[in-house]
Amino acid sequence: MSRWLSNLNPEQREAVETIEGPLLVLAGAGSGKTRVITHRIAHMIDRGIDPGRILGVTFTNKAADEMRQRLSGMVGPAAQEVTLSTFHALGLSILRAEAARGRRATRLAVFDTGDQLACLREIGRRVQLERSLDLGAVLTRISALKNAFVDPARVRVKGDDEYDHAAALLYPHYQEQLEAYSAVDFDDLVCEPCRLMERSKARQKRWSERYAHVLVDEYQDTNAAQLRMLRAIAGPHQNLCVVGDDDQSIYGWRGAQVENILRFAKDFPGARVVYLERNYRSVGSVLALANAVIAGNRRRHPKRLAPTREPGAAARLVACTDGDAEASWIGNHIREALDRGLRPADVAVLYRSNLFSRDLETALRAEGIHYRVLGGQAFFDSKEVKDLLAYLRVCAHPADEISLRRIINSPPRGIGLKTVAALSSWAEENDASFAGALARADVAVGGKPAAAVKGFLELIRRARARFKNGGQLHRGLRALLDELELEQAVQQSSANVKVIDKRLARLRGMVDGLRGYCERAPAPSLEDYLNRVALASSDADLEDLPGDRVTLSTLHGAKGLEFRLVILAGVEEGYLPHERTLNPHQSDADVGDIDEERRLFYVGITRAMDELVLTRAGERVVRGRPQPRTPSRFLDGIGADLLTEEDLCRAVTNAEVQSAVADLLARLEG
Repeated sequence: MSRWLSNLNPEQREAVETIEGPLLVLAGAGSGKTRVITHRIAHMIDRGIDPGRILGVTFTNKAADEMRQRLSGMVGPAAQEVTLSTFHALGLSILRAEAARGRRATRLAVFDTGDQLACLREIGRRVQLERSLDLGAVLTRISALKNAFVDPARVRVKGDDEYDHAAALLYPHYQEQLEAYSAVDFDDLVCEPCRLMERSKARQKRWSERYAHVLVDEYQDTNAAQLRMLRAIAGPHQNLCVVGDDDQSIYGWRGAQVENILRFAKDFPGARVVYLERNYRSVGSVLALANAVIAGNRRRHPKRLAPTREPGAAARLVACTDGDAEASWIGNHIREALDRGLRPADVAVLYRSNLFSRDLETALRAEGIHYRVLGGQAFFDSKEVKDLLAYLRVCAHPADEISLRRIINSPPRGIGLKTVAALSSWAEENDASFAGALARADVAVGGKPAAAVKGFLELIRRARARFKNGGQLHRGLRALLDELELEQAVQQSSANVKVIDKRLARLRGMVDGLRGYCERAPAPSLEDYLNRVALASSDADLEDLPGDRVTLSTLHGAKGLEFRLVILAGVEEGYLPHERTLNPHQSDADVGDIDEERRLFYVGITRAMDELVLTRAGERVVRGRPQPRTPSRFLDGIGADLLTEEDLCRAVTNAEVQSAVADLLARLEG
């Protein structure tokens, strides 16, 4: 027996040993799917398969890094030869490799969501788009068109949805702008490699031979374009192993299609299916509730989580009078749990909507409990970091108009909005780029503004020269920080010392991060670093705060995590399922369906290891007025044996008051 099979259960062993042909591993929550993936790769290497021909695809860089670390501990240096990548990083590597084969330019800028929105905003200004429209919702529709492989010139709109019409108007201009910037967005990183392989059998053969064995993690989160990419690579040999759980498919609102995992056997005929149902995370009572909840969805692979731990105490449902009382009760309960010896890091409060965060933070502060909020502002989304990245992008891509506009007067250097508008007008009138207008500022604007622009361009030229040495990029960034006097500007930007310290830490963190990149990357370059940063922003990864803290998180943000105590707040109609699912508005981007909302509830339940508490309120203040709340429909039919209810909304009788007073007096006298 292979050394990687002895410590696996029979189902895990079957998944690891099945090497040839299509394989679907239905891995329930807490069933050890990462263990199966890493053991399967190690087993293949032991069987003599070239590690350089193994491809593992994940959805986040964090997951890929953790997988590689675990694999390195198992097979040593061979782990470095295995390609472990996100879909987007894989797509970028394919585009670069094919460009190099065709002796074409391989320099590509990768636009993150902020860049995309800035680009749409500029186009919208030019075409006089209705300003009240949510550009994020427009971008979601453009993304859907791209992933459906709809040509920009062939978009046809049916109906009178103003967002569909806006997407049809902006999409062609947006694509032209990307090409002008030599840029791609996240959708291009999947769709373009598909087109390249589908247009050329030789190209498809090259990549399918390059990756003779393909493994995909979290397959339930794939969209149509990602499935198409996998088909192109794995099509000839069919050695495709996908691991996932349709019951945890919660990203339909951003394009994921649960149908991919439900119809895998039809997409890949002859596929073998292995069920991993043994749960090693949660006590039996939590799993019993999870099984009962998810059974309400009919379109799913039939499976039940089986406990391997003790039964545990039944889950609790606590009904509070209102939202304030709910937050206060949660704070008190966590304080009691910590006093019993639980660590703050073992506790999480989960909720469907970020609206819950404020009251919960207030309650935890009142109890003196340290916490972190997942889903807050990420490191690379802060203004000072975005500004620095814009400087780096201009150094790498001088024609990057979005970045140029962001930094041209940041920090202030005498190039105001009127000057920028004049430069833009000159560029349009002379059929030039914005960068071309800057180079001709003496003609476009003249006088002091032209001198200020000249000084800005000279600063960029000096910075670009410093960044030519890939191994010393961090030194170039340190010099840029000093020349811009950004640290001094931050120190004068606020009277709040904590805010200043946090912003300074981000600036210094950029330098430290760039130094670490230079030390780790085999061939460091500014362009490669920027692409890595852009790809990282496509992750679902969340920034962790150091220390032992209680976690506050949305249900989406908590996927993949586990805690000894989980409190799931706001289990009510309108929050879970969310009202936007029940009454969707045309501009809503964060909208799934009822089945997906139930799966989201299931994901929250299965984060709990030892104790699970659900809370709800009898009424909440909504739009300034108290409104009655009703329990979530997902609780219908759940028996008292699975969920014990404590109703704190019920009016207290005189007899109960007298009994409580008598009990208190007796204890005081004793």
